Amino acid sequence: MPALRASVLIVAHPSPEAIAFGADFATGVDEAREALSEFRYPVIALPSSIADSREALELLEFANDASPLSQRVIIQNDTPAEDLRKLINAGQVFRILPSFDDPRFDLTIQEALEEYRLLQQNVKLLQLVNEQNERLKKLTGELEERVEVRRKSLEEAKEKLLVTNHRVEGLHRALVAIHRAGSIAEMERLINEAVSGALGLSWTRILFQSQGRLDSAAGIDSRLVSLHSAPLMRGKDVLGQIYFAREAARPFTRDENSFLGQIADSVALAIDRLTKLEQSETLKHQWEATFDAILDPVSLVTSDYTVVRINRSFAERSGSEPERVIGRKCYEAHFGRSAPCEGCQMGVRAGANFRLKPARTSGGENVIYEIFSQEITFKPEDRSLYVNMYHDLSAQLRYERQILESAKMAELGTIGSSIAHELNNPLGGMLSFLQLIKMEMDGSGENKPAWYDDVDEMEKGARRCRDIVQSLLGFTRKSSPDTTEILDLVDVLDQALKITELQTRAMGIKLVYEPSTESLELRGQFNALAQTLRNFLQNAQEAVAERLRTGDRAPGEIRVRLYPEKSTAHGEEIVVEIKDNGAGIDPLIGDQIYDPMYTTKDPNFNPGLGLTVAKQIIADHGGRLEIASTKGVGTTAKISLPSERSLGSTSSF
Repeated sequence: MPALRASVLIVAHPSPEAIAFGADFATGVDEAREALSEFRYPVIALPSSIADSREALELLEFANDASPLSQRVIIQNDTPAEDLRKLINAGQVFRILPSFDDPRFDLTIQEALEEYRLLQQNVKLLQLVNEQNERLKKLTGELEERVEVRRKSLEEAKEKLLVTNHRVEGLHRALVAIHRAGSIAEMERLINEAVSGALGLSWTRILFQSQGRLDSAAGIDSRLVSLHSAPLMRGKDVLGQIYFAREAARPFTRDENSFLGQIADSVALAIDRLTKLEQSETLKHQWEATFDAILDPVSLVTSDYTVVRINRSFAERSGSEPERVIGRKCYEAHFGRSAPCEGCQMGVRAGANFRLKPARTSGGENVIYEIFSQEITFKPEDRSLYVNMYHDLSAQLRYERQILESAKMAELGTIGSSIAHELNNPLGGMLSFLQLIKMEMDGSGENKPAWYDDVDEMEKGARRCRDIVQSLLGFTRKSSPDTTEILDLVDVLDQALKITELQTRAMGIKLVYEPSTESLELRGQFNALAQTLRNFLQNAQEAVAERLRTGDRAPGEIRVRLYPEKSTAHGEEIVVEIKDNGAGIDPLIGDQIYDPMYTTKDPNFNPGLGLTVAKQIIADHGGRLEIASTKGVGTTAKISLPSERSLGSTSSF
């Protein structure tokens, strides 16, 4: 095992034991040569003159050969400047110190070691750089060879790419042409125009399976025409063949056949698409016609009430076009609301049927909807939609109410007629006996009995009762709806007033009647007009009663005027004006008073005919109805009916 060596060799040191760091020592030039032969010392410290300056110079030259990178520290000992210059030029002199005892000696040795390591690293780096340069030269040569090979490959690929791009462009044009074509003939022409530049085609032909094939039997001369055919497949079924032709001098290559096969596949898909599109368009038109033919509004909405599809009836009820409704909330589009409808149970349970509260649609109709809601789910995204059918119950409820009211009126008529007949006989007997009693008494002069006036008042009361009974009989008497007659409106109004007067007197309401001084004739139905006037009187009576119920102590009053009105824009008319000082109508209600489904009355009171029916009866008689009302002041109803001289041109009878 070789002996361990220090990194520093010190030559001719006068007192080696004084050195604190590890170092090898040589007493003379020979020992130093021997040590340098065995080990390359990083640092060599030697005096500038050992025995003489010549030996120190020879030792440095030897060190240059043995350890070129070693750093030399020269100890100057009175060496002439010329000899010292030779020593410096002879080798790597790191520093010159005056003596071994110089306090900088240790630090200088350490710095020299660091300089040696730095030089050693630089040498290694230089060596590494040289090796890398050689490797790079080798790689560069190989890369140049590969680049040349790649360049040739790219040129070949570029040529192929140009051909491919040309075909791809032709294929793209062909695909666009195929999908633009609306018929087979147009498809043939467009395909030929699209790929003729890439393939030089002369013509293209599409034949279905039932049309046969193109071959020599069909007049195709193979010496003049190069022909290629490709099957048109739909799954496993063969729809037909597509034929491509060009001059015989250019037969189709394998690549071209593959390219034309792609076009054939696209043509087959396009033909299948055209067939299915035609079928789907037919089904779509049939479905839309069926959907729009439904009279009730129908909508297809999402779970968050967004409208996806509607029929024509829904759009009409919404007062808008279908395009403006789709995408909006159903309650916003149909009712103009900002929140879901009250009573809506869509999505609460599957197949829910529910009824919404009475509302006014955006189209201006008052409706009561019963909604039939059914959930449907679309796969695979599990998207839920709701099909809602809106059935308007307004007409049904109106008819039910009219039937109920008609039944009540019929029953009331039967009861009233029975009561009138039962009262008529005893009243007739009472009136006869009272008249006989008066005939037996002398009602004039001094012989007039004291109770004669009482009997006379009893007779007047009996006559009044008889007139009331006769009015009840007339009011309940049935008449044909198609039968009209010449009527005196004075008699009609008189009958309606007699019945009303019985109630107003009991309620403490004053009824003031200002009759006409002349006969006012018109053509119409007695009972219909009497019931209409009775309805307005009943409304006035209930309006006054409503005000009295609020604690208002002002006396209730109903004023009735009957008068002719001549030279109007509507001709000669007869006017019935009924004015009360009742509760009046809220101006916000407006035209809703004519809505058959709207009422402000207490359901415990008799609703009568209703303004809708009364207005229609007046219109059927060629008349007009005007209502003026102030909340808390009262209401005036003005009924204008054409007289007999003008009725013929205005009445609907």
